[in-house]
Amino acid sequence: MARDNRIQSLLLAAFFMAGPAVCADEQIKFGRDVLPIFSDRCFHCHGPDETHREADLRLDQREDAVRDRDGGAVIVPGDPAASTLLERITSDDPDLHMPPPAAHRKPLSLTEVETLRRWIADGAVWGRHWSFELPVRPEVPATARHAIDFFVRRRLQPMGLTLAPRTESHTLIRRLSFDLTGLPPKPDEVEEFVADSSQEAVEQTVDRLLASPHYGERMTMWWLDAARYSDTDGYQQDATRSNWPWRDWVIQAFNDNLRFDQFSIQQFAGDLLPEATSESKLATCFHRNHD
Repeated sequence: MARDNRIQSLLLAAFFMAGPAVCADEQIKFGRDVLPIFSDRCFHCHGPDETHREADLRLDQREDAVRDRDGGAVIVPGDPAASTLLERITSDDPDLHMPPPAAHRKPLSLTEVETLRRWIADGAVWGRHWSFELPVRPEVPATARHAIDFFVRRRLQPMGLTLAPRTESHTLIRRLSFDLTGLPPKPDEVEEFVADSSQEAVEQTVDRLLASPHYGERMTMWWLDAARYSDTDGYQQDATRSNWPWRDWVIQAFNDNLRFDQFSIQQFAGDLLPEATSESKLATCFHRNHD
């Protein structure tokens, strides 16, 4: 399919961010699997804020987490049994257990403990927040019919779940149409789709919907909400705002499949780009939403 990579990326990102713990055969990644645990349970007392830091320990810095402390280390790469971190988060002693009851943070689940144990056993490879890591395309077996189905199945398997069967064709085309354009399919489109049960029919329908100008309108709705767009000033005397040309710029950007780096750079500083065009300057109306 010519233009569905962006849809696959969005679906996979949403699924993995909301999904369960890492599968047994999947590599632990610091930014995706470990950092969220540290951030939620540990950084309040062992993070960058020195006013709250306890025990002179920082878990946001690898150098401090692995350094020797009187013959031991909080994290010993490759050796979970020697890592004080594992000892403290699994301790039954309330005076030793981390996070302590006074921190008002729930104890780590068995799954989270296992994630940290596996991460340390694999060498405690550090990293950064996922948004600063270079994306790496995961391998998909040649036998897999579809990449998304492969990854979804791999996440469902540890929970004893399987994919639902393909829904009826008339329901599927309604879902595709509403998801990608925000509009229902036309009766003749439904009839044509129902008459063709092949996988090619699904791919052709998705390509057609992605090529529709309504696709950009649908995607723009979410971006405008995040950017706090409105056509009036609301309670501020309800004065009319004239930033609708920027709204149209966003719609066109989605329909042109503009790369996200350019999509964001032009809105943040399009007027400062070398040889800035009227379109890139218009993109900076993004900031007008916050006045």
